[in-house]
Amino acid sequence: MKKRKAGGRAIFTSAVLLVLVAATAWTLKVKGQKKEAPAAVQAELPEPAEEPKVQEPQQAEQPEEPMEPPADESEEERAAREREAFVTDYTSKPLLETTPIKCLTMQAGTTAAEVRFNWMSPDGQPGKVVWNNAETQESRTVDAQCQPSSTMQGYYVNKAEVTDLEPGVAYTYRVGNDSGGWSPEYEYQIPKTEGNDFTFLFVSDAQIGQSEKDPMEVTVDTWDKVVTRLAKYVPEAMFMIHGGDQVAEFGDAGQYDGFLNHLGLYQIPLVPVVGNHDIATEEGAEEKGFPVGPYFYEHFNVPNRSEAYGMSKFDQDGDYWFVRKNTLFVVLNSSTQQFINEHEEEVDRFIAAHPEVTWRVLIQHYPAYSGVEHNREKINSGITKSMIRMGKNFDFDLILAGHDHVYSRSAFVAKNGDIYRDYDYASGSTAVNPEGVMFVTAGTASGCMYGLPALADPLVVVGENQVPTAVKIDVTDTEMHITAYEVDSWTIFDEYTIRKEGEEGE
Repeated sequence: MKKRKAGGRAIFTSAVLLVLVAATAWTLKVKGQKKEAPAAVQAELPEPAEEPKVQEPQQAEQPEEPMEPPADESEEERAAREREAFVTDYTSKPLLETTPIKCLTMQAGTTAAEVRFNWMSPDGQPGKVVWNNAETQESRTVDAQCQPSSTMQGYYVNKAEVTDLEPGVAYTYRVGNDSGGWSPEYEYQIPKTEGNDFTFLFVSDAQIGQSEKDPMEVTVDTWDKVVTRLAKYVPEAMFMIHGGDQVAEFGDAGQYDGFLNHLGLYQIPLVPVVGNHDIATEEGAEEKGFPVGPYFYEHFNVPNRSEAYGMSKFDQDGDYWFVRKNTLFVVLNSSTQQFINEHEEEVDRFIAAHPEVTWRVLIQHYPAYSGVEHNREKINSGITKSMIRMGKNFDFDLILAGHDHVYSRSAFVAKNGDIYRDYDYASGSTAVNPEGVMFVTAGTASGCMYGLPALADPLVVVGENQVPTAVKIDVTDTEMHITAYEVDSWTIFDEYTIRKEGEEGE
């Protein structure tokens, strides 16, 4: 009997090995095949009177996955497979809600070697960040600054910064203290890139709690799917910009939990932007029964925050900036009570301090040019004029915004508002040493609600196919490549390249 059992195991083992060898050979063969370049979305610079043109989705590049799809897979089959794989991740690691810690956020630092943390604790003793090198097992502890929260009764706001991080090194971290409890341990790794090359993500208007389309739990789940997919499909991204309206109600703690408590957000630094839903007004707080307080400031710990400009009446947010590789990022609070030209004075200082950069990107919540007709009528003309002026005076290459819940891309715009019509603006095209500044507005990243696209000068692409969208931007010394995705099917919606050559690109 023992002989027969041993022989059976040997035969079974041999069969398994043969299957594994065959599977490995097939995987290597498929991975060695060259992927086809994605098809370009076609777009033309319209005349002002032309009817709105909603872009049709085109085939996207395939992300790296454990198994490649069949070589004969159609675009429809590919999109269906991606939609089926568009799922939440609440179980791969413990969630923050399993601990007393609340509203943990990891933000981008002044440089890539720094990350910044913000969290709420029920304990009044200052918290700590315990930071570990997963390879060497070396550990260090960083103390947080702690003060009572003015917006969450019984909680304390902790802010801490971890510096001297190295690209390509795997780290783990947790926050808290022994008396107030600890968060779960999460992983973080700065992407390792060549030279000045890097990638970042741009999304906007998760607006958790906005219930015009779906119940809040549906929006939270969709946002989780988006964050999970971006973390998995774009691991090379150094950070993710969220262009404002993190929540629908500035004082709703449950909505903040819905926005922040996602595993993907604990492995990629966030760059938050102040949206009109994120800050308190005296009338709004009184009407909703919320305290008037610094909601944005108490939930985020941004780098180089201005204490003079971009301050909302009841918040402490302020304009801020940071540098990545060869690019300066300037983030403005367009919901401030200050005059817009005061922001320009602050931006002038940011620019003067970093004359060596190749690229400059400006981010704020309200678009200078709206892709939604009813929003277009409400745009503050001062914001539009100021964005154009700053784009040219300070040589910004790209100005990013949200608010519309519709994706749009503009032509290059001159300082006086004129449009440079001689460039090829079709999706997939490249502009070499362009004059003026380009505006890109993100759609909603959660599907909380969708705007109605309406094309008008200087916009050249406007569209919304009722699915969450995200923008990936790849930067080199000479190019900035913009790719907008429909995230559920990982389908390219629009793409464009800005190239600098010769003296302009040096």
